[in-house]
Amino acid sequence: MADEHEYLKKGIRSLQDAMRSKAYFKLGDSIANAIFCMAKAKIAVSLHNKLDIGGASKVSATILRDAAAIASKASGEQIGIGARGGAHEKADVAEAVIGYGWVFDLVTLDECATLVAAPYIERKPEKLRDEFEAFVAGFGAVLSRIIERA
Repeated sequence: MADEHEYLKKGIRSLQDAMRSKAYFKLGDSIANAIFCMAKAKIAVSLHNKLDIGGASKVSATILRDAAAIASKASGEQIGIGARGGAHEKADVAEAVIGYGWVFDLVTLDECATLVAAPYIERKPEKLRDEFEAFVAGFGAVLSRIIERA
């Protein structure tokens, strides 16, 4: 059977290639947002026994920037550290890593959603800052998992 993502691999031979690819920034952005929505659904079902994806449906650049810093420190792989600019540019690189992980079958969307949801479900944050930190930890786990498997 042919690789269903073969066309998305054109010109990308490594994680480093993906982290420099504007196409992977865009692809990863969509995938990261899908993971975020799926994680919010998992959280709602786990904590409230109902399907709900309330609030923002897009993961913020600051969550991804901070998650990249956690994963960079844990793995030694520099995710977005060298990227110029602010949170958005560094988040682009984190999104490219997420896109690479999915395209190259290093992670599934459901696995990523579970990793993102787990800290939130465990901590049950009541304050916005604590909610932010739970999502940072979750996306940090996703990025770390992809780097481990790359």
